[in-house]
Amino acid sequence: MAQPQTTCSDCSAATVPEAAFCGECGATLAVAGPAPAARPARGLAVPRWTGGRDLTRYMCAAVFLDRSYADSLIRDIAAEPHLGVAPAPGCDVPVVLRYAYEANARRHARDLLLAAEFLIAAIGLLVLHSGLAVVLMFLFAWLTTLVFALSSQYGERLQRLRPDRFDPAQAPPPPNESAARRLRQIDEYAHGNLTVYSDYSPFTGYGQELDSWSLIFDVTASGREGVRPREFDVADLYAHIARRVGELSLPCLELEERVFVEGAALLGDTRFLPDPLGRPAAQIGPDRLDALKRAPEETARVYLVTHSSGWGGELITSMFLRLVRSDSNLFVEAVPTVLCPLLDRYRTIDSLMPYPSPREFLTMLFQTLASTPFVLIASPARAVMGFFPDFRLRSRLKKQHRQITRLGMFDYGARDSVRQLASATDHRRYFQKVDSGMVLKTVERRILDALVEFALEHDIDAGDLIKRQETIINNGIIATAGAKVESSSVASGDRSRISTILSKIPRPNTD
Repeated sequence: MAQPQTTCSDCSAATVPEAAFCGECGATLAVAGPAPAARPARGLAVPRWTGGRDLTRYMCAAVFLDRSYADSLIRDIAAEPHLGVAPAPGCDVPVVLRYAYEANARRHARDLLLAAEFLIAAIGLLVLHSGLAVVLMFLFAWLTTLVFALSSQYGERLQRLRPDRFDPAQAPPPPNESAARRLRQIDEYAHGNLTVYSDYSPFTGYGQELDSWSLIFDVTASGREGVRPREFDVADLYAHIARRVGELSLPCLELEERVFVEGAALLGDTRFLPDPLGRPAAQIGPDRLDALKRAPEETARVYLVTHSSGWGGELITSMFLRLVRSDSNLFVEAVPTVLCPLLDRYRTIDSLMPYPSPREFLTMLFQTLASTPFVLIASPARAVMGFFPDFRLRSRLKKQHRQITRLGMFDYGARDSVRQLASATDHRRYFQKVDSGMVLKTVERRILDALVEFALEHDIDAGDLIKRQETIINNGIIATAGAKVESSSVASGDRSRISTILSKIPRPNTD
């Protein structure tokens, strides 16, 4: 057993008993005690998002209030047997999808009734040449639309989504066993560490990408004269940074290691796609994760991800960090993202009274009067489509099967995120923007500090790294006063000038 050192053999400085490194020069010290155990398997726990209950509740209400949102969830996520599932921080995706199926089933029942009324009106006009029949059917259609709107906003289904009544365990059942099986598969992605993406950005589901930064420094340059830099495993550097960032006192801090794989390059790679006719894997093991850290591939890369959630779990600020070790250099890439809170219109569940006021009833009366012609004309096609709740899944399956088996080309990447589809594109409050800036600045500083610490511990010259650190902190993604996070100067988002003007133009509700 090695005896504890009282002085450093390299610089002769006094050392602290049982210290692993010299406080002056960073040299390794012999420590009394048993030999160190083998390094445990790596892998950080899956994030346990806070505030997810209210977030899920708002999104369950959104599928009743927004037909296009419910349609996109079923068409692009629930009914897809081959695509990966994008992350949805803080959201219980299967619960939201169950409510989406129920909301569309209600709409289908309404559309069937409206289609029958449309057919009677058409017969009255074309066969009987009776204008009275057309007027009566229009009034019946108006009444149907009004009752549906009232029950959607004030009925029992939406009332059970209030804060004191919402219970995810009481979500409606899936429409059939096939849908239930797909929902179980989707649930596995919430506990996984693999994202299969499509198109340009791999960070689907995490909101808007802010300005990224990167640096590269020489790991063969010695930090002390006459001492060679010590070799290191890039997986150890990931672990060191994760430990140091994890010590920060930030709101609801979560860390994970996540692999991002390009969906178009997945076919034939059994590591990520065990069954070509199924969905991609939801998780990979720690050994394979470490292998990708040491040897990243063009289409598969590992990131250490830091998340901080706030404002009831609706504001998710993330930093994606990737390290690439070559023979002589270390490349560091950092990509910050911000997932903004939900759109305001999806929060109406908390402001709706159990019964409409006279003014609200009159408003709804005129709104449904204006929208009834559009809803009535669309009802026959919608009624027919409603008998295929998975949006003609068989024909889509045949097309996808041909692409996979005959062409050998198919993009398995997730198209949309349940959470991001319902999110705003900017902060709703000034302090939310400030909080995002604080989190990113704090995490950024700790990452750079951890890099310097690791370099010094391994006798690597950190002078250039320290200079780059100062440059990034002073002129980086979030300069003082949050200059690069400010979005008010860009014509985008719900509060931009263009959006404000467009929002004042009345549009009929065709839901």
